[in-house]
Amino acid sequence: MSFPVAAPETSLAGGSSKSSSEALTEQPSLIASGTSGRNQLDNKTFTRRIIVNTTATARELRHGKSVAISNAAKIFKPDFAMDAMDSAGQEQLSKLDTSKGIISKVEVMSAYSNAKTPVTLGMRLFQRPDSSAPASHQDLRITNSCGWLYTMQKNELGETASSGRPGITNIFALQPFERYRGEGHVVYEPTNVINNRLVEQYGSFSWESLWKGVISFPGEGFYYVSKSHILCQLIESNWEILGLDIKSELPREGKYLKISCDVCDRVLKELFDNVISRIPFTKWSNLAAVFTSDQIDASDDVPKNLSVELRVSFVYPSLTE
Repeated sequence: MSFPVAAPETSLAGGSSKSSSEALTEQPSLIASGTSGRNQLDNKTFTRRIIVNTTATARELRHGKSVAISNAAKIFKPDFAMDAMDSAGQEQLSKLDTSKGIISKVEVMSAYSNAKTPVTLGMRLFQRPDSSAPASHQDLRITNSCGWLYTMQKNELGETASSGRPGITNIFALQPFERYRGEGHVVYEPTNVINNRLVEQYGSFSWESLWKGVISFPGEGFYYVSKSHILCQLIESNWEILGLDIKSELPREGKYLKISCDVCDRVLKELFDNVISRIPFTKWSNLAAVFTSDQIDASDDVPKNLSVELRVSFVYPSLTE
């Protein structure tokens, strides 16, 4: 039986979907328990436009030519004049970790290639909460409303279809000798990203930090858990499913609750698996574009000029500690 921490199909804009009768009530109350009201950063989308350009040889394109977004951490920080935030919004942003965000849309505004074969543009977009290593959309189970871009990739086993190399997500294909400028061609727009209310509630946690305030005793089947721990809120909200009425527990030393190891392990694991590990954070300093092509003749030693202008829409997660 799965512990329904949250309905998996929730939208960034705040929509929700109902789960089975055994699941939490739609709110769920574990969200409401940690937030007294909505702030103006909820669903507030910010936009930046960036140009990525490079020259690449056939050899570089076969291995993937990576282009870091210079000063990305500075570019994606709040610009109070440009982002038209009032004093309340500025105060809220000043309390957040704005070194990362959640990308809600990527559009191609212009593109140029003088290569005579297609070149694929991928991006290093996502990181897992407990690692600086890049993650893929498969890792985070993200659905793209535009569909994922697949390209043929050659290796010693032959040619296979791929939606990106490890940690790289394909988003756009530059056609031979392409020159494009338009209103904005959407190439990435997730439809099932974890709801920002869940990000606000749980986005500051990692697997390690979830266990702070949980005290184990070797050989015993219980933990002492700080009564202010998020775990206690989850258990209280789901006592019928878990078979544990935590309100009836008498705090030890006035601040610890004695809780079964089985219950704690189950709740924390499912919270991490269903919510925390699926938050598609982008750490701005790691943001990069990668140009690849297996179609260019390896003997062609003339560098190719490649350029793409992107409009990136994103939100700053409203994290609470």
